[in-house]
Amino acid sequence: MYICQMQWRKKQDCYRWTWYVRLSALLLFTFVFYLAFQNIYVFLSPQKPISAKILVVEGWLNDDALQESLRIFNEGQDRLLIVTGGPLNTGYIITNYRSTAEVARATLLKLGGDSNKIVSVSRDLVWRDRTYTTALKLRKYLQQKIPQVHSFNLVSLGAHSRRSWLLYKKAMPDYQIGIVSIKQNLYDSEHWWKTSKGFRSVFTETIGYFYVLFFF
Repeated sequence: MYICQMQWRKKQDCYRWTWYVRLSALLLFTFVFYLAFQNIYVFLSPQKPISAKILVVEGWLNDDALQESLRIFNEGQDRLLIVTGGPLNTGYIITNYRSTAEVARATLLKLGGDSNKIVSVSRDLVWRDRTYTTALKLRKYLQQKIPQVHSFNLVSLGAHSRRSWLLYKKAMPDYQIGIVSIKQNLYDSEHWWKTSKGFRSVFTETIGYFYVLFFF
């Protein structure tokens, strides 16, 4: 830095960054941004399961993710798989299902799941805070049906996982909740910025997570 003197009624000292200080700050910012850019998908899709007897699966997951959820359930110590979800916007007129939770349960049964170990919990129609409202519905179900249970693992998909996990913990502070994130197969998670689908997904979920964290 250097000091410049300005002639007015009296001398004043002003301080400015020299070119190498500016360059160093720019390089530091670029490095931090690069690290965040490279690791944001990993941050948004955490793997932190806990020891629990219940596996909760979000009903909007695609079929591949549901198949992976069933594999996790069958290979683990879980005794009950609960599928959560909300009302269907399309398709309910020509099917017998009224919610994504019911569709996901039927899919899991078609994949070989045990009907005695898989249940669905559907929330009512809401226009905002859908995940949070779903978690409240699950909390009510557990308190009524399985009051002795106070822990479970939540299964979500890709970059949406951390936001779902945070909202479930906000809605159910008296429960221990682990998270299992299934890898997104619609884009390369290691190079998500190379496709429009990956960029939109990660960018939107990043904003959504920090909104929930600071403003929900």
